[in-house]
Amino acid sequence: MVEGVRAAGLATQGVGEAAEVVEGVRQIKLPVPFPLGFVSVYLVEGDDGWTLIDAGYDYPPAREAWREGSRAAGYDLSRDVARIVVTHFHPDHVGAARWLQEVSAAPVFMMEREIPFARRLWGSPDAKPFVALLVRHGMPREMAETAAGAMRSGLPLPEEILPLRAGEKVPMGDGSARVIHAPGHADHQLMLHDEGRRILYAADHVMLGITPNVGLWPETEPYPLARYLEALASMRGLDADLVLPGHGPVFRDLGGRVSELAAHHAERLDAMRAEIKTVPKSAYEVSRRLFRGTLTLQQRTFALAETLAHLDHLVLEGRAQAQEGETVTYEAA
Repeated sequence: MVEGVRAAGLATQGVGEAAEVVEGVRQIKLPVPFPLGFVSVYLVEGDDGWTLIDAGYDYPPAREAWREGSRAAGYDLSRDVARIVVTHFHPDHVGAARWLQEVSAAPVFMMEREIPFARRLWGSPDAKPFVALLVRHGMPREMAETAAGAMRSGLPLPEEILPLRAGEKVPMGDGSARVIHAPGHADHQLMLHDEGRRILYAADHVMLGITPNVGLWPETEPYPLARYLEALASMRGLDADLVLPGHGPVFRDLGGRVSELAAHHAERLDAMRAEIKTVPKSAYEVSRRLFRGTLTLQQRTFALAETLAHLDHLVLEGRAQAQEGETVTYEAA
């Protein structure tokens, strides 16, 4: 049996706790109120203050973890933060950004195209397109309405968010980090590559132990899995000895994990094509076959979106075709 990429054995603290990863870089595992358990945020010490990477989900346990983590690092949230970089629009990453900005008075940064997108999505959420997508691809309407209502609630964003562009440098510690566009999990997700220290702040693009949800949602640009796989392949040879992800363990073998993720998606594409080889099925039916076990409604919805992205990719490759109707079905080509 081939042994996979291993955790680095760093930042092994519990949820709600902070730990030094390497000198000048701390990780806090902020709790989240859903099965993932935690999201990892990073605090990088610099001459002009601390750079915070991601904000976490905004609820009392996470705010308390921020306070305790900053005290453990020896800085004051209200005085010593230089900037806050948010990697993407999901609520476990951007959720507490407004609170952090109000506490610290520090500027918040996101990818340029992510800013208007996040404001549209969270400023005046409309669940109808979400319901329509889920129902069109086979989810029962009552279930779809419940899921969309829970997942498209409003989210207060910072008053001001400043733009970042791919290739731009962000001050980081005593050097800087390069902004890398990493689409797939979110269309305008960013990673930060500290080339001087050979550290990659990988957000939810490359993680160990879990794979990022690459889903097709109402607001998603076409072919998210194709864009994810292209971005993943572009990381081969990236000069990074340490990968700090948004979820899961810290690890070192970036190239090995890129290969594992590419192989995983190839296997999933084959498995989904096998499901539609003899009998056409809706994306919801395929998702029920491939994502087994007891799932929450939110997890079931993510499973459908991920299945839909893979079926969409099979159509792009010419390995499947979609049959339009009241419910869309897919069959192998």
